[in-house]
Amino acid sequence: LIKLEENAPVLNKSLNDIAAMFPHLDFRAVAIHRNSKTIIPKGDDQFMKNDLSYVVTKPGGIDDLLKLGGKQRIDIRNVMIVGGGRVGRTTAGKLENKLNIKLFEIDKEKSMHLANQLEHTLVINGDARDIQLMEDEDIRGMDAFIAVTDSSETNILSCLHARKFGVKRTIALVENIDYIDISQNIGIDTIINKKLSTASHIVKYTMHAEVTSIKCLSGINAEVMELVANPHSTVTRKPIKELNMPKGAIIGGIIRGKDSHIAVGDFQIEEGDKVVVFSMPESIHKVDKLFNNK
Repeated sequence: LIKLEENAPVLNKSLNDIAAMFPHLDFRAVAIHRNSKTIIPKGDDQFMKNDLSYVVTKPGGIDDLLKLGGKQRIDIRNVMIVGGGRVGRTTAGKLENKLNIKLFEIDKEKSMHLANQLEHTLVINGDARDIQLMEDEDIRGMDAFIAVTDSSETNILSCLHARKFGVKRTIALVENIDYIDISQNIGIDTIINKKLSTASHIVKYTMHAEVTSIKCLSGINAEVMELVANPHSTVTRKPIKELNMPKGAIIGGIIRGKDSHIAVGDFQIEEGDKVVVFSMPESIHKVDKLFNNK
């Protein structure tokens, strides 16, 4: 996911233009979120300032894509987490052996419990809305700020404060879905929403094709699915460019054994391939048929 800055070289250029200008780039733009609307892009669709662009590429292409989006890769070492609930506790536990973590929890008893659970995390009993406290705990020295309290409003506001203090990356847990679009528009980098994560699992079990994973993307209507190409299914019969993909759906990449491939037009999907598809909700069951058709 890349938010296009005002200095992004790709602004006002179509996907076809970018492919011609940078033929060495191996990428696939699979979704654009603009003015509260989601677009599954075609070759003549143009990128605009502040677009949230979902792009599939291999690890070697990430730096080039960041430059095209007007971004720079940031080295994350110091992280501040606000909220010691399940999400905050789990995040700290997974990161504390790799990064320097400070975790704020307003409840004293919960703070003591967290301090016993987390071996390498500095747990601070305090209110993250206290600006002086945040300054005292060196918020200006943080590379990333993660707000995951039970209050969407607190998470959004504390991320905005972190931005004012110069924190490079902010992540907020936003349970009110109506706030997601607003949050991204005012500068919060990443949104977490548990309702969307739960919805992903429900949709997975309504499909007939073999689905290895499905995820509702926060802030946009599109969903990303990893589907297995069944024997004799429609997707195995023609190259990607000749498949009659439903409107509002696009193939982003293919995993074949240990190899991964970007979904270019001449690529032929084979039986057993895991195929990453981005789709609008109304197109999901049409996509389902392409992978399940015998």
